[in-house]
Amino acid sequence: MVSITLRGPIVTRLGKAQLEITIEKPLKLRVFLQRVINEIEEVHRVWPDAYRMEREALILKNEVDIGVTGGLDTEVNEGDSIVILPLIHGG
Repeated sequence: MVSITLRGPIVTRLGKAQLEITIEKPLKLRVFLQRVINEIEEVHRVWPDAYRMEREALILKNEVDIGVTGGLDTEVNEGDSIVILPLIHGG
């Protein structure tokens, strides 16, 4: 299983901050996130695809920003932890 922790307003929409997704083999983060988006309607309403999610959220894999681990090409493995923290802008 891969543990996903969501933060910000999406938690209210989803009703929980923690998800667990089973994967059969290592996946590129873009494929994994697209699967999450496709399977969970509340996530899809906020981010229609993995590329938009990457632009609009800070994404950590095992507590490390994916910006330094390969971005959406980062490999996700069984036992990993993903945190998705929406970037909130105000003015």
